[in-house]
Amino acid sequence: MRHVIIFCNFLSLAIGFAILYQGIQLYRTYRFPALRSFVAFIAVANLVELISLLMQYAAKNITSLTSIERFIVISIFSFVGFTLVAIELAFFGSTIWHLSGKSRAPKWSLTTFASLYTLWFCAFGIGSYRFFESGDRYFLRGVLEVSTAVSVALLALLALLLILIAEEVKPDPRRRLVRMFGLLLLVPSSLNLLLLFLPTQWSDLLLSLSDLALSLGLLIWSKPFVVNYYGPVVPATELGVCLDRVCSEYRLSSRERDLVHMIAKGKSNKNIEQELFISPHTVKNHIYHIFQKTGMKSRGQLMRLILQNSPVVAEQQEY
Repeated sequence: MRHVIIFCNFLSLAIGFAILYQGIQLYRTYRFPALRSFVAFIAVANLVELISLLMQYAAKNITSLTSIERFIVISIFSFVGFTLVAIELAFFGSTIWHLSGKSRAPKWSLTTFASLYTLWFCAFGIGSYRFFESGDRYFLRGVLEVSTAVSVALLALLALLLILIAEEVKPDPRRRLVRMFGLLLLVPSSLNLLLLFLPTQWSDLLLSLSDLALSLGLLIWSKPFVVNYYGPVVPATELGVCLDRVCSEYRLSSRERDLVHMIAKGKSNKNIEQELFISPHTVKNHIYHIFQKTGMKSRGQLMRLILQNSPVVAEQQEY
């Protein structure tokens, strides 16, 4: 059974890197904050999976270590792993808030995450002190077990929160997509929480299978979700028409039009400086004025404005 678990973990890791590659390719087209946060979430999740595999290898195959040394190695891996899990959950939370239409996560969510991690860090520190002072491994082992349960519970709660705040998403097609995405994440994460109470051998296997199913679901559904959520990509032949509409409506200058054109093509500030032969300060100044005139707050919102002015999208809306 141990070999099956390891195989599932390796397969989940491979699929995770495929999701990461797919997400990066999508982000080159749809430069929206929610997609950026999601890509970061997947990247950190892959690191956590890799650390889990290394920890299993260290626990089972390094025979030169004593039982206490193995325990120390596992504890170190767990500390690094849970820190990455906290970062992973923060990125996932950021994805949720962006999908709900908010520009950033509220302060209470950041404070909650910071407080939980600080509490866990203190508990881990106390456990480490007790281990080196009196050899007590039970307290530290309990801290590691509770940390696993808390991280799984937080993922389930965030998925549930995504379903609840989907009511704030407009229009209706997007609301349905967000709700479906929340359900896709809620079902396996809730199952993982229940499996923690099963015997260790079976819970590890079922957790691995659940994570594998979630990875497959994300791989299959991520691209259709992004395409349907953000709408069709503006073809290169229509980009000029979209820019003319936006520049005319919001009275952008010819230089500002050039910058919007380059932003729509995914150019960074550095690329814009080099291609237009202007200073970094000038680029930032132009972008600031573009945001002021259009009422946009990010490149993602500006891209959405351009998409909305596409003749294809306009025809679909009229229809």
